[in-house]
Amino acid sequence: MDATVNTMDLTDTMVMFDWNGTVVLDADRARASLNSVLEARDLGALDTDGFSRKFRLPMKNMFRDLGVHPLDLAVAEAEWNHHMTQTPTRLRAGTNAALLALSEAGAWLGVVSAASAKAVQFDQRSLSVLPVLDVVDAEVADKVAQLVLHRARRKHAFYIGDTEYDMVAASAAEYIPIGVSGGYSSERVLRKAGATHIVESLGEIMALVAHTDCGRK
Repeated sequence: MDATVNTMDLTDTMVMFDWNGTVVLDADRARASLNSVLEARDLGALDTDGFSRKFRLPMKNMFRDLGVHPLDLAVAEAEWNHHMTQTPTRLRAGTNAALLALSEAGAWLGVVSAASAKAVQFDQRSLSVLPVLDVVDAEVADKVAQLVLHRARRKHAFYIGDTEYDMVAASAAEYIPIGVSGGYSSERVLRKAGATHIVESLGEIMALVAHTDCGRK
């Protein structure tokens, strides 16, 4: 990170993050949690490729497509969230450094995620995520609506996510969508859904946000 980036004034900028697959690299944990829910209902387990193809948000839609009874959708999602708090995962490379740099530059930071509040708090504690987030919105059923609620806070807004739904929601709420690889969706899917950039490490976010040629608007 160069000196220009280090001294950037980002007080007019908001950077919001998805959680699962974005801040934490937990696709394996998510697949195991999903399979626990499916196997308890004799619906069969998904392999890695099947998970990549079938995982989507909102989760109630995914569970319905996987054969969960409509009256059982809320319970299935609650079970998935419970399983997600049972196994530690790992933090995406560059996360704490990026959060610190963005915070010190004055950016308003937050999380908008479908994950349960308990799951996010579990990860924050077990992975020692820096306490610099201005807001953490968990258990979000409609990401577009939640992102819109925050949009007026800053002139420039970015949403970082790892699924097609994240990219579509970001664009719909007038955020710049940035995709991250190695999460729940492929780079091809993210680009097709509108990602302006694809990054591997969150350490790349500061430079993208700080420079106007990345499409700030």
